[in-house]
Amino acid sequence: MVKTLHDVCLTCIQKRLDKIPDVGRRLPNVHKEILLERLVNHDILTEHYFKAVQKSLFMNNLRRVTLYKSDQLTDAMLKTLGERCPSMHQLTIHMCSKITDNGIKSVTKTQKELMILELRKLANFTGKGLELLKSPTLKLLDLRGCNAVTNEAVETVTRNNPTISSLIIYDCGQLSPQVFASIAQALRHNLEEIEGCPRPMTDENITALARFCPNLTNLNLLGSSKLTGNALLELSQGCTRLESLDLSYCYGLQESPDNQFLWTLPTSLTHLSLCGVLLADEDLVVETLQRLRHLKSVRLCGIPAINDITFPKILQHIGGSLEVIDISGSRVLTDVGLAAVAKYCTCLLELDLSISKLLTGHTLLPLLRDPERAPLLRKIFLSVQKIQAEVLMAMAERCCNLEKFDAAGVEKVSDHLLMTMAANCPRLKHVGIKGCKQVTDTGVCAIARCCPLKSLVLSGIQSITDKTVFTVSNHCHNLEEIYLNGCSNVSTTTINYLIDNCLPRVYVQHKTPNLVSEHIMGKNIDTGEFCRMDLLMDSGSAR
Repeated sequence: MVKTLHDVCLTCIQKRLDKIPDVGRRLPNVHKEILLERLVNHDILTEHYFKAVQKSLFMNNLRRVTLYKSDQLTDAMLKTLGERCPSMHQLTIHMCSKITDNGIKSVTKTQKELMILELRKLANFTGKGLELLKSPTLKLLDLRGCNAVTNEAVETVTRNNPTISSLIIYDCGQLSPQVFASIAQALRHNLEEIEGCPRPMTDENITALARFCPNLTNLNLLGSSKLTGNALLELSQGCTRLESLDLSYCYGLQESPDNQFLWTLPTSLTHLSLCGVLLADEDLVVETLQRLRHLKSVRLCGIPAINDITFPKILQHIGGSLEVIDISGSRVLTDVGLAAVAKYCTCLLELDLSISKLLTGHTLLPLLRDPERAPLLRKIFLSVQKIQAEVLMAMAERCCNLEKFDAAGVEKVSDHLLMTMAANCPRLKHVGIKGCKQVTDTGVCAIARCCPLKSLVLSGIQSITDKTVFTVSNHCHNLEEIYLNGCSNVSTTTINYLIDNCLPRVYVQHKTPNLVSEHIMGKNIDTGEFCRMDLLMDSGSAR
């Protein structure tokens, strides 16, 4: 992917804000927001340059501000932002190490039109900085990864902003389950979504949501191991509009009599996850899922009751509406039962078969070769040791709208497969081919040149060299993360080049205990490819 003229022009402006006269008045609002985000991403927000930023970009009409992974951003800068831009609609501050409660307080206390506030992974933020936030339009509050946030802070911000409809509290380690009751009483009928839950959740915490929040549509209870059938019944009766429910690893629902209450789940559900709930009662699982006729997404990872007899019975009733199926980790399902996917699923967008040891995937061929259904697929997870090469090629040739592909550890993944995907899958953004030993620079470079990659997992591929990293650097300007663990032929110098050349803040993981010494790289003027100079010199000497 080549940089567009639009990107090149914005890059020129971001480096010359202090030199272009009256640039703030000439720039459209959307470009000011983009420039501010880029300045943060590229560590250009120094105290010296901040004067130009303040003058040219901090205007009253800024609506969407994103500040990501910056060690330069300070509380003082946030204070200036809050004073100059009191009418923001969306504010995102993510992994900024110097930001404390003081900075958050100064930037949020003036906001009266804020609708979305995302404060993620802020190590020095306890939540006290939100005590003055009172925005009558606030709908979404995201505090994921803020480990120091307290119950008191969450109770205060929800009490002062009762319009919040979506609350995300993943990985907030200081929160206790009792905060659920306070959240429910503060937000009441306005609360529609709550993601993340402190552990261990008890029935009392769950029933508080059921009693006070009748409009709840999205609830994630992943890991609530003490949840019982009685609480599930109250939830089903009190929250009749539930659309998405994650009961993954709720071990209390595995055995009778608690598992019987799965029959009471509201028929309004469109997304259900039962991953890790080791249900063995086949009739229970079949009848539970058959009655949920509106399901679009079902995750049944590792459930022993999913086998060649039960799986077709389930899909016969709900397969026509399913867009997402996750049956990863199955130890009993074979290709006989898997054939139901191709037979009944007409609008599938995502399929996960990972770590299902008995599957070869050949009964999926009617689906993957269907000219109408194959282009619908967006995500495919095929980390299955026995997967057939024919299945992989059918996917590469026909799934032209594929965005995410993962086949970690699959030996049949080859350069030819990747080159076919490069030619046929122009929307591919996430590729995971960890440990695929047949892959070399040739296949990965083909993908990098043709696809707008955001995530690339190449760990454990010994044949990958600096050539791949240079190609990714020069074509994948929107790369967000790359994993190169164990790629001993990739040098640190090349990694640094990658970090400098990618547009967003890229996350690189490159751990290799036996890393070879640094190689000098150079660009071949004739071919345009990057090559190791020591090898070129050796070949020249041989001639």
